[in-house]
Amino acid sequence: MMKKCCFMSWNNFKNTLKVFVLAGALVGCTSEYDKKVKEGLALKEDHPELIFDIEMGQTQKDFFGKCWELNKKGLVAQGPSNQYVRHVLDQNSPLYQPDKNMELLFYGLFDKANIIRGMRFRISYLGWGPWIEDMQSQYLMRSVKTMMMELYGGNPFFELNEKVNDHPIAVKIDGSRQITVFVFDNRFVHAIIEDLNYKS
Repeated sequence: MMKKCCFMSWNNFKNTLKVFVLAGALVGCTSEYDKKVKEGLALKEDHPELIFDIEMGQTQKDFFGKCWELNKKGLVAQGPSNQYVRHVLDQNSPLYQPDKNMELLFYGLFDKANIIRGMRFRISYLGWGPWIEDMQSQYLMRSVKTMMMELYGGNPFFELNEKVNDHPIAVKIDGSRQITVFVFDNRFVHAIIEDLNYKS
């Protein structure tokens, strides 16, 4: 049975994952990023879809309810440390079928009113080991970008001048939706989907 989880706030999450590095990179990086943000917002296009019919603008209660339904269907389970929802990406996944099976951990990003404004993901290869070269995060990064393009479509990723853990940060902007992907460590790649209308 999946418990209701006591998750970190977005601010604590940013501190924990050193996303302040990302924030600084996005604020002070190339004019290409600023230009794409302005162009995206000018389109007045919203892309609320996140995962498993969870969308931006829904409530935290909606999120828990959806996860409870998915858990009863056997599609998700409680993730590690009670901080994520877990889904396995394999040939049976209704979301995406990768070449190598992956663990997809996810949780909504909520504002002060407990409204979903985005989603955070932590992704790794199942069976990862520090000695398995083609399962290291630099290879996974390419797979995650491919997956995000297949799931969400839209504009291609571009790289920022700034890096996290010596690896470039990849960003794509479609209307008011921003997707950021970066290598977290040797095993994990993190992705963040945000609504630029609410990004501070």
